[in-house]
Amino acid sequence: MKFLTEYTETIRQKTLIYNFEECSFFSEPSVQEINFDVVINKLNLTAIDNDNKIVQVWGFCGYNEWIKSSYEVPESEKGELKVLDNLISGVGSYSINNKDLPVYVNVQTGWVCIGNPEKKGNAVEFINNCIAVIDDEKEFLSLWLKPLSLPQI
Repeated sequence: MKFLTEYTETIRQKTLIYNFEECSFFSEPSVQEINFDVVINKLNLTAIDNDNKIVQVWGFCGYNEWIKSSYEVPESEKGELKVLDNLISGVGSYSINNKDLPVYVNVQTGWVCIGNPEKKGNAVEFINNCIAVIDDEKEFLSLWLKPLSLPQI
C-alpha cells in the first residue's frame, strides 16, 4: 500500500484518547461517513473524500504488549496523509501488514510508536499528536501517537 504526505499549514483538530479499559485508541470528534479503513495491527486509520485522506485513528492496541523504549518522536510538519492505492470504498478495511508490527512506548514523553522507530522518512502530523512516517517509496514505516494519557506500564 502506498501513501502520500502533503504538507500544509493546518491539520485536523482532534483529541487522541487511549481508553485503558478497552485497550483502544480513538479520536474525537469522530467521523461517521468513511470510504474505508487502513489497518495497522488492529488499529484503524479512516479514509474519506475522493482523495482518500486519513482523518481518524481508532481501534484496539493492547498496552500489555508495548515495549518500553527511549525512542524520540521524529521531527514532522503539519499536513495530510493520503492513501494512493485505488481501494474500493465501502468494502471495509485493508491491512497494511500481514503480521503485527512491534509497538514501543516512551513513558517519559508519552509517545507510542507502531512500526519501526529507527527508520527515517517523511514525517507528517495529520491529526493533533498523530504522526505517520512514510519512506521515499511511499511505504509505511511507523505511526506515532500521543494520547492525552497513558496506562501505567
